Amino acid sequence: MSIKIKIYLSYMGLILFIFVVFVALFYAWFEKYLIDQMKEDNLRFARLIEFVVTNQNRNTIDLKPFESYFESLESKILQDYIVIVSSDGVIEYSNKELDVETRLKIMKIFDENKDVQYGFEMGSIKEKPCLFTIYGGKSKSVFVIIIADLARVLNFKKRFFLLILQTAGLSCIFAATVAIFISRKMIEGLLRLKEAIKQASQLRFNKKVEITTNDEIGMIATEFNRLIEKIEEYNQAQIRFLQNISHELKTPLTSVRGYAEMLKEGILDKSKMESAADKIIWHVDRLKSLINQIIDLTKIESVENYFSFEKGVLEEVIFEAILENEGYLLSKEVTIEFAPQTKTYILCDKFRLKEAFSNIISNCIRYAANKVTIEIKSEKDEFEVTIEDDGEGFLQEEIDKIFERFYKGKRGESGLGLSIAKAIFDKHGFLIEAENKISKGARFKIRGKTYKEQ
Repeated sequence: MSIKIKIYLSYMGLILFIFVVFVALFYAWFEKYLIDQMKEDNLRFARLIEFVVTNQNRNTIDLKPFESYFESLESKILQDYIVIVSSDGVIEYSNKELDVETRLKIMKIFDENKDVQYGFEMGSIKEKPCLFTIYGGKSKSVFVIIIADLARVLNFKKRFFLLILQTAGLSCIFAATVAIFISRKMIEGLLRLKEAIKQASQLRFNKKVEITTNDEIGMIATEFNRLIEKIEEYNQAQIRFLQNISHELKTPLTSVRGYAEMLKEGILDKSKMESAADKIIWHVDRLKSLINQIIDLTKIESVENYFSFEKGVLEEVIFEAILENEGYLLSKEVTIEFAPQTKTYILCDKFRLKEAFSNIISNCIRYAANKVTIEIKSEKDEFEVTIEDDGEGFLQEEIDKIFERFYKGKRGESGLGLSIAKAIFDKHGFLIEAENKISKGARFKIRGKTYKEQ
């Protein structure tokens, strides 16, 4: 069953449910309401009649002007019989001819209610349902009995019920039209989304969903478009990675092959043979290091339980990373300024986090003119590590790419150091950013949460 049909059925089912509940409640309530209203009207009418009668000559009761007056006001639309009975049980007046059955019924009502001020009773006359209203007032000198035909109430209820059915039918048609319109708009967006997903499943990520609505479908489409952009960026990064790694592997392998062929042909003298062997060993070591870095990066990004997290001191991890680069510092004649005053506790894999900071520090040493500065700031439950150099800084177009694998910067150098560092920080839940200093030099910022005992 398609979503369109489900939407139609949902709308119609909801409307029918509401309608059935409404009709059931209305049907039970409306008849009672009409009868209660009739009781109030009849009682009010009986009081007026009792007032007129008690203020007339009892020997000449005449309600014709009274009836005409109230009929002109449509106050007697539901009254069939108006009967006046004296306190001793004599029928003194009736607006209609009374047959034997009616008289007996009236006298029975009188006998049962002559001791009360007023009363109501449901009954029937000539097999017609009727409402009997008797009113004697406080004096009980005369009793006014009004008999109303309930068949008119029931007919009125039926006519009103038919009107509700017609209104409900029109409402259903209108609701169905609205449902069709809304469902088409929804289905249109879903079909576009379906087509875009189909294209993505075929590794074609150039299909974006053009939905401008602000509902949940529009939100899904927006997130899908962002996902497509991320996947496309990832694919392009993978392509660049393959291109770069092929270059990184091909260059040393070509050199190794060239030296090996010269050694095989015996065209080198002994001193050059030793130099060629040293270069072969150097290239092999470089390849080995490169392969180990690739394996390490792959494990960091994909292998579960590759990290062993424990409570550690951030300042100590950074200090060990500095010591690891001590020889490089001396060779480059660069100094490091790092004088922490506090201890910042974090949850980390000390070995891996030291590797990440070591890679960042090594990169800063490589491009620094004289100095690398490291600072740690803590505020509430967050920390920020700033590592900066006084070199030339980044080119603006480089900043968003320096963490890509084998990205070759302005000086033509490439590698995996920054990529590995970012992957390690990501696994720790830390955020790393790169930017240029206002004056001169590059700056790395690493932000994260401090550790708190549970």
